[in-house]
Amino acid sequence: MNPYEVLEISPGASPEEIKAAYHRMAKIWHPDRYTGDAKVEAEARFRALAEAFNQIKDGGPRREEGQARVSGAVPVPAPNRTQPIQLSEGSGDKAAGSKTADDWFKDAKAAFEAKETGRALALILYSLRMDPEKAEFHAFHARILEATGGNPRTKVAALETAIKLNPKDVDSLILLAQTFQNLGMQARATRLWENVHNLAPTHPIFNPAPGKGAGTGKAKAKEQLQGLGEQFSALVAEARIALGKIFKRG
Repeated sequence: MNPYEVLEISPGASPEEIKAAYHRMAKIWHPDRYTGDAKVEAEARFRALAEAFNQIKDGGPRREEGQARVSGAVPVPAPNRTQPIQLSEGSGDKAAGSKTADDWFKDAKAAFEAKETGRALALILYSLRMDPEKAEFHAFHARILEATGGNPRTKVAALETAIKLNPKDVDSLILLAQTFQNLGMQARATRLWENVHNLAPTHPIFNPAPGKGAGTGKAKAKEQLQGLGEQFSALVAEARIALGKIFKRG
């Protein structure tokens, strides 16, 4: 582990710069700010930060060794499973400190494609902390949560933010409609399906392949409204049964 890369500082950083970098990074990666798989990743990152800080905070031999490692004078041990996970993995020759939010986003997509969902979630959260105004970041965050069965409220918030930043994001609109539908919020789902159809009437979701049934945006909306009506009717029937039991007791 190179402590300077972990703290995203240069080997010649002063003790004050080292301390400031540690506090900045520790605040970002404190495990209490995360949940689920992302919390596991944050804990690993937090431990790596503490180890790196302790290694070079006082200067002396440990700091000189760290500088030597950067210059190649001291061999760096090969990584193994006992070492903390490094989020800068796969970033090539680009220093971690110079990476942009888009760079972290690319790493998140690569991790997701490699089925490393915990790492992907931690990376996309880091991208969002650096730049919370990118609609695609929020949309991808929701996609990861969908794949991992994450908190539905967090997923809804991510999708709503993505759509607010990019109202024509059809994929996010569809995922949000499906999420509301699964949560039993049929009225909201119906409005979203209608919006999706207005934006993309030829989307495959409205025109399934032969043999899988046909459908249109209006039919989809009608289906949602019918489902909502059926739920309402069921509630009315339950209420009548309950009232009947009460009157019978009387």
